[in-house]
Amino acid sequence: MVVAAVVLYVDDLLIIDNEDLIGQIKDQIKKRFRMHNLGSVSFYLGTIIEQNREYHTIDIHQHSYVLTTLEKFRMAKSRPVATPMVMKLHKRKPHEEACDLTIYQLMLRSLMYVITATRPHIASAIRVLSRYNQDSSHEHMVALKHLFRYHNGMKD
Repeated sequence: MVVAAVVLYVDDLLIIDNEDLIGQIKDQIKKRFRMHNLGSVSFYLGTIIEQNREYHTIDIHQHSYVLTTLEKFRMAKSRPVATPMVMKLHKRKPHEEACDLTIYQLMLRSLMYVITATRPHIASAIRVLSRYNQDSSHEHMVALKHLFRYHNGMKD
């Protein structure tokens, strides 16, 4: 069975196949559009792709994005933890002080990006933390920072 996929994101194009049809696909695209051939993929949308043709393996990671995110939120030197979430979260009580929603949302959004490519296992923790996106407390921020500490331990 011949399988070919053409992945398009704005002006980035990625062609994947299992029968060496890439040349033919490129030729068809070049007939209608201006295109530059950048060779084998090594970086695509913040994801590093390392191919080992000898062993027929592909490693995908977002190491540089993870490091940048950890540094951005001053979590790069945090002590890693073994689990993404350890506590049960509750709604913020009226007398509890709210945390900075902008920071909370930015931190959460940066983790949402990594679940799409390389960290789907933290999706459940993101889902729980997203419930408090509009009304988060110190407890929620602590849980989010715990997830960042887990993220720090998984960066490699």
